[in-house]
Amino acid sequence: MKDDNFIINVQISGLRMPLNIPRKDEELYRKAEKLVNSYLARFQKIYNQRPSEEILIMVAFQIAVIVSKQELSEDKVPLAEKIQELDNELKLLLSGE
Repeated sequence: MKDDNFIINVQISGLRMPLNIPRKDEELYRKAEKLVNSYLARFQKIYNQRPSEEILIMVAFQIAVIVSKQELSEDKVPLAEKIQELDNELKLLLSGE
């Protein structure tokens, strides 16, 4: 079976990192690189007097907040679907059908 992994080079805060990733996930890694660099540039502009380590920590925290919000909204979807299902069942029961 052919190896579906390959090496990409990601550059964040001037640091070039070769990463061995699954070929199918390349777009995901490229988007993540852009997202990190975007927040990095924004925070460096706002907090230009802060050390780069602090700015990187702020970037990591901001991305963690985004991921947490996404997970929270994904958790609500099945709950909303179940509530709608129960509501439909109640309407059927109350209508006498």
